[in-house]
Amino acid sequence: MYTLEFEKISACEIAEAIQDKGFFVFENALIDRFIDDLFEEIDLNKILVNANDAGVVFSGNHRFLTHCLAKSKKAYDLITSQKALDICNEYFPDRYQITNHRISQTIRADHMAWHTDNNLQAKNQLSSKHNMQGILFIFYLSDTQVSPFQYIKDSHHWSQKYNEIYFDDSWIDSNYKKDILTFKMKKGGFLACNIHGVHRAKPFYDNNHIRTILIFQVDCIGSENIGHGEQNLINTEYIDNLSPQLLSYLGFGIRRDYPAFPNSSVATIKLQDILTLQSQLLSPIATALVKNIMKTLLPPELIINAQRMGWQLSKFKRSE
Repeated sequence: MYTLEFEKISACEIAEAIQDKGFFVFENALIDRFIDDLFEEIDLNKILVNANDAGVVFSGNHRFLTHCLAKSKKAYDLITSQKALDICNEYFPDRYQITNHRISQTIRADHMAWHTDNNLQAKNQLSSKHNMQGILFIFYLSDTQVSPFQYIKDSHHWSQKYNEIYFDDSWIDSNYKKDILTFKMKKGGFLACNIHGVHRAKPFYDNNHIRTILIFQVDCIGSENIGHGEQNLINTEYIDNLSPQLLSYLGFGIRRDYPAFPNSSVATIKLQDILTLQSQLLSPIATALVKNIMKTLLPPELIINAQRMGWQLSKFKRSE
C-alpha cells in the first residue's frame, strides 16, 4: 500500500506539520500497483439503475463513490490504515471520528471555490462553521498538473474570523494572492491539511483532464456537536483489524445526522452523461420488455417450471 519512503515518515512529524504549517505534503506515498488494484474494484463510469448496491453518482462534471467503505477493500484499507490512525493519535487531544469519505473524480472542467472544511450542516445544506479540530486526508489516484491543490499560507490561523461558506476569488486575489501555495501532485501523492485552512483545487478547463482522488475527513467532535458527520455504509467483510479504537473512529453506535454527499438525482447528471446512460440502458430495457410480455401472456406455473429446468440444466453443466 505505502511506499517505503512514506512508511519512514513518522506520524508525529506529519501531525506537527499540519498543526504548524496547516498542511503536510508527500509526493510518493502510494505504490502504483495498489492504485491499479483499487481501480479494479470500482467503476466510476457506471451509474446503477434500480440495482440494490452501493454505486457511483454523477453531479455535473464530478463522479462520486461516496460509500467506498462498502465497495472497495483497498479504499477501506487506506482509510483505516494504522498510519492514518497514528497521525490522528498524534494530532488530536481527544476522541476523533471520520466524518466523511469518498472517491471523487472530476472530468473536463471545474471551478472550485476557495473554502474551509470546518462545516456544520442542516440536512443537505451547509449552515455555519465550527471550531473543532480536523484533518483532511487526500490521496491522489491520478496526476493533477492541470488542477493542482492550492492552499493559502497560514490561513488556518485567521479563517475563523470569517463565517463564510465560500471565499470570493477576487477577494482572495486582492488580499492573499502572494500567499497562495500550489501543489501539482502526481499519482500516488499524499496531502493532509488543517480543515480550517482556506484551500481549493485550482480551476481548470481541459476536456482531456481527469482528476481522481480518495479523500476523507477526521474531526475531533465535541459534545456540543453531536450528530456531526455523514452516515457510513461499511462492508463487514473488510473489517479484519477490529479494535475499540477502530469502532470509535468509524462511528459505530454514534449518531450521525448528515446525509451522504452529494445530494444527487437525475437532475444532477449532465446531458452528455444522460445520453451515455440511455445507450447503456437500451439492451436491458429490451430484455425487461420481453420478460414482462412473457410474464403477462404465460401462466405462472409454466414460467416456474421453465426456471426450474434452466436451473437443473446449469447445475448439470457445472458438474461436467
